[in-house]
Amino acid sequence: MQVEEIKFNYDLGIFGDTLKRIVLKEYPHRLTDFIDSFSNNQVTCKKWLVLELLKILKNKPDFSTKKITVLGSWYGNVLVPLLVDNIKGVENINLIDMDEDALDIGRKFLGRKYNGVTINYLKEDINFTDFSTKYTNICINTSCEHMLPMDSISFQNDENVLYVLQSNDMKNVREHVNCVDSNEEFINQASLSRTYYHGKKRLEAQNKKKYWRFMIIGRRDD
Repeated sequence: MQVEEIKFNYDLGIFGDTLKRIVLKEYPHRLTDFIDSFSNNQVTCKKWLVLELLKILKNKPDFSTKKITVLGSWYGNVLVPLLVDNIKGVENINLIDMDEDALDIGRKFLGRKYNGVTINYLKEDINFTDFSTKYTNICINTSCEHMLPMDSISFQNDENVLYVLQSNDMKNVREHVNCVDSNEEFINQASLSRTYYHGKKRLEAQNKKKYWRFMIIGRRDD
């Protein structure tokens, strides 16, 4: 299975309508940020995530996909369509972020139902949220560099949660409080006892500087 086989069916009419009706009208200060969320790096890394997740789920048919929690979800505008259109059995996706504007734009862009899947938009500071009473099947975090190490997060059914995590080594960015230099460091930081995938991509930032994007997928079931 190649990355090109991942479905990413975006309605450009809906994109244009959202840009004009919502972002330009209600959130003009978010225009650049919203457009950046569709950048080549953003789409490439989220396609990469879904591709590797699909490979694991194909080999692990007993892994449930009913409930997915996305930490630091931003707008959810790229990841949600990729998950819904490619992963079978998804019933509910929780998008969690402390950015209320991003969640509001995402809700108006995607709706509370996307192709039959319920989307919940939750404003929470992940660093100060107790997840021990929350249930999920898959936990996705594509912005681990922005928050405390993932071993600070534990779900009610943690031993059965499949963690899908991305981070980078861009320590020169002020908002990046928790970068890593390798997948080994990343795995230890997330306390994954069983790793199904680890990899990295060499990318170029907007300032033309090269950096590494890391991804790990695993569980804490040992």
